[in-house]
Amino acid sequence: MKGTSIVWKILAVVFIILAAALGIYGAITFASAGAFGAQNWIFGVAFLSLGINTWHIIAAPFWIVGTILFFMEMFGYTIKGFKIARYKLKWDSVDIATAALSAAVYGGGLAATGGLTIIPGFTWIRPANALAPLFGLLFGVPGALGVAVGNLLADSLAGYLGWGSLGGGFIGNFLLAYIPYKFVRDHSLRDARSIAEYYLFGVILGSVWCSFYISWFLSYFNTLTGVIGLPPLFVWGIFSPFVIINNAIAEIFTPLLVFPLFPLVKNWGLHWSDRVQWL
Repeated sequence: MKGTSIVWKILAVVFIILAAALGIYGAITFASAGAFGAQNWIFGVAFLSLGINTWHIIAAPFWIVGTILFFMEMFGYTIKGFKIARYKLKWDSVDIATAALSAAVYGGGLAATGGLTIIPGFTWIRPANALAPLFGLLFGVPGALGVAVGNLLADSLAGYLGWGSLGGGFIGNFLLAYIPYKFVRDHSLRDARSIAEYYLFGVILGSVWCSFYISWFLSYFNTLTGVIGLPPLFVWGIFSPFVIINNAIAEIFTPLLVFPLFPLVKNWGLHWSDRVQWL
């Protein structure tokens, strides 16, 4: 057991460094290249080197699986122990209030920085993304649904509401909260294993999945219909890597919010595990 604990501590440090490096290095290089410098930004160059069609193939499973998971959860099914399990949420006044509060706080937090535009009409600097994993870890599906609705509210308030918000941003932000909720063992983040899982899955995988989900919709459906208004080269050269960086740099700080809030939520009987009935 002691040896296992040491391994998890090492992994936790490694994943924290990787997540921080992804966010900080990406932000610094992006600022150096300029907001529209895909030809100079190291992340943009790396993404575009694979080609648009390759990205359509890579990102499609993220969109398909993410959509399936969302609708499974909405109809009371989830993945548990590599099996599909059925559960029931009470969806009484407490769950509805939890989702509504998550939506209001997340949406308001995002809208507060809506003026820090990076890609007009599509994205901006969003430090409130740190709240998405928090609401997933604390409130589960109601929290993740609140995050999805909150993103729509923020897009509306900031003047960004469009096809990208509805077809990609809604479920994409749901996944930001959902991935840590499903992949982290101990939601209190009180041990090395849960910390390692949070930074690997919650920060890195969650940020990538959200980005690929939204980017595939923007790019592929624009290719098919031309109605999105953001060229695929721009989607994969600027938008997609920026969303990853934007999410990661905010979410590396989420544990600072989880540590003090988790005991309160648990003591009040508001943690998702206190609200779910397995069928």
